[in-house]
Amino acid sequence: MPDPDVPAPLCAAITAGLGDAAAPWRPLATDGRHRMWLVAIQPHPLVVKGYLPEIDIYYAHRWRREERALDLLHRYAPGLAPQPLAAAHAPGQWAALAMQHVGHRTLAVGLPAASDSERDQALNTALHAYGRFQEITAKFGPMLRALAHQSDLDRITRRTLERRYASAFVRLPDPTASPAPTDSPRRTAPNAPWDLLNSLIRPLLHSPRRIVHNGFSPLNLIWNDDRLVVIDWETLAVAPPEIDFADLLTFPGWGSPDRMAHRSAAVIADHRLRLDTFWAAAAERSLTYAATAHVRSHRLRTANPTLADAYQQRLPVYLDWFHLAAAELIRDQAARDRLRATVAALRPNT
Repeated sequence: MPDPDVPAPLCAAITAGLGDAAAPWRPLATDGRHRMWLVAIQPHPLVVKGYLPEIDIYYAHRWRREERALDLLHRYAPGLAPQPLAAAHAPGQWAALAMQHVGHRTLAVGLPAASDSERDQALNTALHAYGRFQEITAKFGPMLRALAHQSDLDRITRRTLERRYASAFVRLPDPTASPAPTDSPRRTAPNAPWDLLNSLIRPLLHSPRRIVHNGFSPLNLIWNDDRLVVIDWETLAVAPPEIDFADLLTFPGWGSPDRMAHRSAAVIADHRLRLDTFWAAAAERSLTYAATAHVRSHRLRTANPTLADAYQQRLPVYLDWFHLAAAELIRDQAARDRLRATVAALRPNT
């Protein structure tokens, strides 16, 4: 039977075309913003992703973008992403996407206990998956660009980057804060060091742009035998590709930021990308994810203490990444010290 939290019309709409309406639905604990269930339909289980307006006011845009991206990828790059199986939308209430179940184990799961050589091998596998994605974006660029530009969501502009920094500066000291996505960034975080943050934003605004996954984290890479399947395509965008590499390389599971900084510089050089843009992306991603880790650790403390602890352990590593990246872009020692002191004042007790 469905999980009691599954809207009954959503369940009916998804199972109508897939059979076995009585198959059990089990909620999946994920790092994403949306609801996920594993549905034990035989002979092959499937995953249902539910997009709910009470969780995300832009739920319909993200649902539509992900459904179309998965359809295109299944046709032209089978195996890179899950196969979409069914989609349904009740305007103003919910949207849902049923897709192939590709596995349980994300790349993130095994990294903390892995050896350096195992991590290097896993990173090479992730970069191979990204290479396949780049081949598809080069071949079908106009189709993917049109899909990414269907709404203003997830655009990389000064305004969106300032909003991300403002949100991080508010949520780090207060995990219950929920700034509206349309609020003025400087009104949301009036005490943020905007003159210094501008140095971290500028390279992202003046770099060449390509189709990006915009969430190419080990949390969104799932092992399927010896290859990685990429999930969570709802934030597909046109942006500097260094953003995808920052998502991948700053993940705390790889090890210390100092070690990964050298590895990251080599990866960026191998892909003929701009190092200053990578550092700018790493600064924004790491501070955003530090705040997200704090929020989710607070929210899950009772419901899922194990996942809450995982977030809590990632938080200080992301903050270390932020300071490392900022130091690469802000050369003045006094300015760096001021930024470090400002962020330290926000840092929650861990």
